[in-house]
Amino acid sequence: MNDKSAKDSHRRPGAPRRWLVRSLVGLPLLLIALALGIWTSVRASLPQLDGDAAIPGLSAPVSLGRDALGTLVVEGRTRLDVARGLGFAHAQERFFEMDLTRRSAAGELSALFGDKALERDRSRRVHRLRARLTDRFEQLSGEDRLLLLAYTEGVNAGLHALPMRPWQYLLLRARPQDWTPVDSLLVIAEMYFMLQRTSFETGFERAVLRERAGDAVFDWLSPRGGRWDAALDGSQLAPPPMPTPEQLDVRQVRMPDAPASGPAVSVAEPPVLGSNNWAVAGTRSTHGGAILADDMHLGLGVPAIWYRAQFQIGSGANGLRAAGVTLPGLPALVVGSNGAVAWGFTNAYGQWFDWVELPPDAKPSTHTETLEVHGGPAVTMTVSEIDGAPIVATDGQRRFALHWIAHQGAAYNLELDRMLQMRHVSDALSLAQRAGMPHQNLLAADRDGQIGWTIAGRLWAQPGLPDGFGRFVAPTAMRREWLDPDRAPQVLSPAQGQLWTANNRQLDGAPGELLGDGGFDLGARAQQIRDRLSARDKHDEASIGAIHHDDEARFMKTWAARLLAVARGDAATHPTHRAFVQLLENWNGRADADSAAYRLVRQARLRVLDTLWDAWTLPALGDRQLDPKRRIRWRNQFEYSAARALDERPAHLLPAAYASWDALLLAQLDAAAREIAPDGNLGGATWGAQNASRIQHPLAKAIPALSRWLDMPSAPQSGDSNLPHVAGPAFGQSERLVVSPGREEQGWLSMPGGQSGHPMSPFYGAGHQDWVEGKPTPLLAGPVIHRITAHRD
Repeated sequence: MNDKSAKDSHRRPGAPRRWLVRSLVGLPLLLIALALGIWTSVRASLPQLDGDAAIPGLSAPVSLGRDALGTLVVEGRTRLDVARGLGFAHAQERFFEMDLTRRSAAGELSALFGDKALERDRSRRVHRLRARLTDRFEQLSGEDRLLLLAYTEGVNAGLHALPMRPWQYLLLRARPQDWTPVDSLLVIAEMYFMLQRTSFETGFERAVLRERAGDAVFDWLSPRGGRWDAALDGSQLAPPPMPTPEQLDVRQVRMPDAPASGPAVSVAEPPVLGSNNWAVAGTRSTHGGAILADDMHLGLGVPAIWYRAQFQIGSGANGLRAAGVTLPGLPALVVGSNGAVAWGFTNAYGQWFDWVELPPDAKPSTHTETLEVHGGPAVTMTVSEIDGAPIVATDGQRRFALHWIAHQGAAYNLELDRMLQMRHVSDALSLAQRAGMPHQNLLAADRDGQIGWTIAGRLWAQPGLPDGFGRFVAPTAMRREWLDPDRAPQVLSPAQGQLWTANNRQLDGAPGELLGDGGFDLGARAQQIRDRLSARDKHDEASIGAIHHDDEARFMKTWAARLLAVARGDAATHPTHRAFVQLLENWNGRADADSAAYRLVRQARLRVLDTLWDAWTLPALGDRQLDPKRRIRWRNQFEYSAARALDERPAHLLPAAYASWDALLLAQLDAAAREIAPDGNLGGATWGAQNASRIQHPLAKAIPALSRWLDMPSAPQSGDSNLPHVAGPAFGQSERLVVSPGREEQGWLSMPGGQSGHPMSPFYGAGHQDWVEGKPTPLLAGPVIHRITAHRD
């Protein structure tokens, strides 16, 4: 062996060790460098908070100020300048969410997320809303087009001013596309979907149920009113007749796979309806001014759906200040106060649709739609329509088209923006009746002390109830005429000095027939709000605002009394039922987070309603009820029929698995206890453990590892669906407003999340903890701590 070979033989064994050492040192450095690069890139997309900016089209400089919560204070010489400034801020803080909204409405999510979004896109693309709204934009008034164009200029200026594209696009390896005026109309369309989709889906199920069950049983299963009604006109609807044994007898109906103890019941939460608003006139306030409260209930996410803003248009005596919430993607102040008039909304569950059955020989028109797919080839689909109504459902050889008001151009305009100029309630009601927007219960109050209610949104002239409720209609019955807005129903200056709505039925008679019934909520929330208002002769902002957090479970107390009575009757021989009695007797009657009694009663009620619904619908619906994808579930008004049967105890409506009505109740109470406390610790099975908040970012839902950085902290919650404080894990009060026009300094506006969609922003979760704790947040912006001055580009 020569000297070189000897040296190499000694060097080689050490080489792997040196490589390993270098790798162990280098890998962390590489990971640190990678993390630093990601952090730097994400941080580069932070919104601008101070300095100068350029926005095309400005007539004069615009100030964009922010307070400690990130509330945007936009000051400009003209309304169009303020729209440009708002668009700039929306894009910087929320462009990704705006993009998701327009894509969702248009059926274009696959272009961002790939083929995993195709099924969702197909369900939306069938409505062809981008094509419809492109036509609609050209038909808008010149004033509306200018407002949308100005807002669009601001949005694109804000997007392009970011040093790096929004951080979400870095994760998705995509680039954002510029905003267009039609995209803002698509934001309105997405709100139509959000607020009315449940109604038209329920409408289809009701029509199927009526066909198969017959009118008598259908009316029993789908009552339209009862003891919880709280209509503004004081009307009460008579209950439908109970079916006779000849019409419905379930004594011989056996549920599939029923164990000896009774049928297996799959408990599922019914769709949660939400939004409350209420008002008192000046005659009912301690200071002589009208007071308005509003809490719009929606799905809760990160960032919050709304964006706090304060407009200052002009200056001096002719200047206008308005404060409230905006919806990123639109230039309007959606809810708020302009110093003279305050306004707020709840969803109005009228019948804004028809389900049209096509004749077998009908020849619909067709359109080819192309769906772009991120990372893959484009996909085409054919959309079939009859007189503009898309065919969206089939049943065997039968075809059904959805004739929906959201398909029609006149359902879209920017009238709501002119609420900024309203000075009196009567004018606000008239404007709302002409607004192109999803139908809402508008409550308005003015500084003169007046209050009023109407339906905001364009209405069809033909009544909806007699011909359309729970029925398929022929193409010839499709409604086409628009109601003269001056004929829209309204209540102005009510004698009792108070108004309230909570997604419940508002009117009977001809006005009620005009609105139809798209699935009103049970009136329990509305009734409790009405009674809270009536309990005091005079109110102030504090007493009005306290109703937001009212957790008394008046509705559920009726179920607690029913269950307690049967548990007492069996407590002597059944130790578990003695525990039920003790728990229910000690309940404070509230939907408190630390209450196990409330959770038990609630779960038992759901099981009872599921049991009765399954037994009463199986004879008519058969196998459909056994298919989870096709099963028709009960809706909130079914409460009336179930409660009446439990009170009157007709033998022919008692499911066959139970020897008595008491046995049915006890079986569901036992099953509910096992479900909420499988370990037997019933006292520890609190409502807050089930009702903990779960307010998530959309990307964290797809990538759970991101939750710790993107989601809001989870917290046990009081409140529920049939009382004023509506609160679910991911659904609830998306804002809480209290304001008396002219006294905005005493008003408050709380929100569940912050202004910004950027997790590194100081405003990402600002205000969330106060919302959780129920602490009022001032309506008006505090001192400005950041300011951008925008100049014309």
